Amino acid sequence: MFKVSNETKVGILAAVSIAMLILGFNLLKGKSLFSKTKKIYAIYSQVNGLQPSNPVQVNGLVVGNVSNLEIMDKNAGKILVELRITKKIDIPQNSVARIASDLLGTKSVQIDFGNANAYLEDGDTIYAAVDGSITDALKEQLSPLVKKLEGTLGSVDSVLLTVNSIFDPSTKGNLREAIAHLNTTMNNFTRTSASLNSMLDPQHGNVKATFDNLESLTANLKNNNDKINAILGNAEKTTAALANGQLDKTLLELQQMATRLNETIAKLNSTDGSIGLMLNDKKVYNNLQNSLNSLNKLLEDLRVNPKRYVHFSLFGKKAKVQPIPSDTAKTL
Repeated sequence: MFKVSNETKVGILAAVSIAMLILGFNLLKGKSLFSKTKKIYAIYSQVNGLQPSNPVQVNGLVVGNVSNLEIMDKNAGKILVELRITKKIDIPQNSVARIASDLLGTKSVQIDFGNANAYLEDGDTIYAAVDGSITDALKEQLSPLVKKLEGTLGSVDSVLLTVNSIFDPSTKGNLREAIAHLNTTMNNFTRTSASLNSMLDPQHGNVKATFDNLESLTANLKNNNDKINAILGNAEKTTAALANGQLDKTLLELQQMATRLNETIAKLNSTDGSIGLMLNDKKVYNNLQNSLNSLNKLLEDLRVNPKRYVHFSLFGKKAKVQPIPSDTAKTL
């Protein structure tokens, strides 16, 4: 039986490894060793970071890749880009290969088909173009705005120069004072607006509380409508009774009563009657006071010595007379 030596096995393994390495390197570069490809070339003055293996697209479809980039002169003014087309497509001769980039900065070559009836063959050169970068697009959009801004700033500068030439120092001071007052007014307006907002707050504002109170008041009026009607009816009856009654007669009687009361008080103040003498004559008052004192002593003696006035004894013995307490108190 044929026996393979170890050296042969090592050689075969090394050859297979080298072949796999070459195949993998070409695959990473976008080259295929087993498919038929077509090479076309494009010459650019700048490639905007284009690298080998970047895709070549037609209408968004990847039809190949960039296989190589070479400098054509020492100043790098021209760069030759080799495009490997792997799809079986016909590219018109007046087509354009544009270097484009997406928002993430990934570069690609976009082929825009022309309308020629003749097609590019292997090794032909295609027209080249480079799309502007996002920065270039922004510059292009901002350039008119910058020009307008410069014109506006120039106008503002002219206006300020004119204002400075018109306004003297006193006028400038007055203007500053007016602006300060305007700021104060705006601050007051802001506080007023905040107060109004707090008052108009639908949850805790004073206006809401006022409307709630008004609603409660109207509800109470509605609930007590019958009572209010009864009170108004009673008031109407009272006024009708007063209107229909002899109010004038009652007032006349009250006036006559007041006149009689005045006459009575006048008699009391005079010394014509007994009551008047009693109220106005001091002697009458003293006599009355002495009479009352005598009456009090009599009653006191009656209480202390009752046998002096009512004598009743079976043996005929006379009771001893006791002094009354008031006389004893005076003696002491």
